[in-house]
Amino acid sequence: MFKLIRPLYVNKKYAGKKFPTKPRRKIKPHDIVDKFKTPKFVRKCTPITTLGSCFAQRLADWLVTNNFNYLDGKWDRVYSPRTVRQTIQMAFEPETLTIAEHYWKFENDWGYPYIKSDSGRPLQLPNDAKAADKIVKIYYDYFKSTLSQCEVIIITYGQTEVWSHKDAPNTAFYAAPFKGIENGNINHICQDLSIADIVSETRKIMTLIQCYNPLAKVIFSISPIPPVATISKNYSAYIASNHTKSKLHSAVLEEIPKYENAFYMPSFEWVYAHPYDAFTEDGRHVPQIYADSIMEIFKELYVKND
Repeated sequence: MFKLIRPLYVNKKYAGKKFPTKPRRKIKPHDIVDKFKTPKFVRKCTPITTLGSCFAQRLADWLVTNNFNYLDGKWDRVYSPRTVRQTIQMAFEPETLTIAEHYWKFENDWGYPYIKSDSGRPLQLPNDAKAADKIVKIYYDYFKSTLSQCEVIIITYGQTEVWSHKDAPNTAFYAAPFKGIENGNINHICQDLSIADIVSETRKIMTLIQCYNPLAKVIFSISPIPPVATISKNYSAYIASNHTKSKLHSAVLEEIPKYENAFYMPSFEWVYAHPYDAFTEDGRHVPQIYADSIMEIFKELYVKND
């Protein structure tokens, strides 16, 4: 009779790596980070920043509250891998950006389509091209200063759908365009990044950081917060959101093992292990207690006990 017993070489491979067989409400951080080996390279004095979706802002708030040496890049929320890469490109290689639409003009109100202000609107600019370009360069230089100083950069991917000008499809607006932009209905397109696109953008991010700040450590995470809407013609926003998170998750875990200075933080896993408790009543946002618990995982994985 065939014996259902695994040989020793198989058991060694899977030793201690079984999926936790318990109710989801009983999943603990240990179940997620067990056997997950990471170096501890963060101290409270370590220059650190966050770059990414609204969840990155929650992480930034925690770092400030707990007296870490947080450097604010002034880029506000940056949602997709493409806009994360673009922000880093603005800092280090702005001359290589392909920009077909330099400003959004709403009569005498000008905005920069590629940088979000903390008010949620595009970065406000003077309604004069020369003066506007000076303001944009100031921001680019500030991005460069921040990213050059940081020893740790936490990058949080949030979504895969990006809006662009049709003549510059690889340069994304910071978010969906607004009503009143001249010829927007003719010039604006939306794309949903594939896994291959996300891997490519992640590779470009790492190439830029390794070139211009080679000592920096980069910690990637996936925001657990679903996108507010979708362009999908075939699926509901609920299905499209899960598709988005699956692609981001797959691409990051596939790409970052190729780099000695790239690491992963399981914020997405911790929240989705508790689907009924880890979201507020709107079904999208994460209560502060869970945001704090994610940062406790961050401390366990990466923070040195001085």
